[in-house]
Amino acid sequence: MWVVTFNLYAQEIYTLEVGVHGGVSYFFGDVKAKPFDFQADYGILFRYLFNQRMSLQADFNRTSIKGDYEQKIEAPNVTINQNINALDFTFAFNFFDYIQLDYVLKSSDHTAYLFAGAGLVHLNNGNSNKLNISVPLGVGYKFLLYERLHLNVQWTHRLMLADDIEGHPELNNFLGMNGSNILNNDHLGTVTIGLSYGLFRRKCKCFNYK
Repeated sequence: MWVVTFNLYAQEIYTLEVGVHGGVSYFFGDVKAKPFDFQADYGILFRYLFNQRMSLQADFNRTSIKGDYEQKIEAPNVTINQNINALDFTFAFNFFDYIQLDYVLKSSDHTAYLFAGAGLVHLNNGNSNKLNISVPLGVGYKFLLYERLHLNVQWTHRLMLADDIEGHPELNNFLGMNGSNILNNDHLGTVTIGLSYGLFRRKCKCFNYK
């Protein structure tokens, strides 16, 4: 019994992950979307683990909207050159008990997860700077590659509380349909893959940690 108890208390967990990621972004706004109109996206991730199921994430993404677009009404095309910084704070829930531990039955070294929260979106096209609030939500999948090293695949969709992602004021709610429906505002999404590394190792009281 003494040996078993010692091993359970000696197991170590990592309560903070820091990582980088890259991928592509897309948007839904007041101009006609072009097929496969993806832009490069990259950023960093901080994740604090409460236990094997729940965590808090701080996720930063940098991307852009560039190119010529058709408007949704009879009007000349518009050229968009908008840089975007998105900072998301979300709560994540794992489908499985993530990180395989000896004392947790059916714990796993991979899991899908859901997340949602609140965020900030900074828009800069060289002529103006705007800061908007967003509602990020999405799904992801993560794998434990080696002890502290994790592979993260994540899709995030942001419902923006504004209608000016293109940087052209004349496009904002030109049909007067926004009202109180958040789905009529602009949307920004990212699909990323990245690596994160566990920090702040600690020994756990295993039964409490689960």
